[in-house]
Amino acid sequence: MNLKNITRYISIGLITLSYACSNTKKNNNKAVELGSADTAVMAKVDGTLVADTAAQLSVHIPEEQSINYNDSLDFERYKVDAEKIEGRANLDWDSYIEAKTFRTRIIQAYSTNEVSFAGYYVTSIFGCGAGCIMGFMVDIRDGQIYDLPLGEENSCLFTEDRAVYDINSRLFIAAVCKENLEAKTVYYKAYLWNEDKKEFEKVEKEAFLKK
Repeated sequence: MNLKNITRYISIGLITLSYACSNTKKNNNKAVELGSADTAVMAKVDGTLVADTAAQLSVHIPEEQSINYNDSLDFERYKVDAEKIEGRANLDWDSYIEAKTFRTRIIQAYSTNEVSFAGYYVTSIFGCGAGCIMGFMVDIRDGQIYDLPLGEENSCLFTEDRAVYDINSRLFIAAVCKENLEAKTVYYKAYLWNEDKKEFEKVEKEAFLKK
């Protein structure tokens, strides 16, 4: 194998690693860091929050490889008209016993982060291994804790973005994925928060992409 081919394979390997472990998006706006250094970095982009564990590693996707998909997501279709709530309820650990395993992270997020999803929920998102993020959200009205639809089952090998959501919408994009490195289109792992049932329901692209 000649030197040119060796260099090519090394480059492909590094790009693959970037997509598997990172979530960096081209944007002209300044990102605002909301998370702590040892958790997934939360950034606000055009009013939409995204989580990026790779920001800690300074891994960046070249601009020419970025895909502009955010304008196609119809958060407005699932708009939430939330009432303004003064103060926050105490965390209700009995609502989700298993969440106590991540007690420190949830307490930190709940005490410092702004409401960021579906009008009433504070999110806590953090890394769970290479290319994986997980998290919870807390209802400020009663302190109850819920799983976010993240983790390995909602990740993908070629990731364009993860955990994309909006303070005024019930739409939650767990991952924006590509079939391969060269793909110019993306597919989504998307959910809607059902406020009545208090659970996430998976939805297909026809339900959340702008027409």
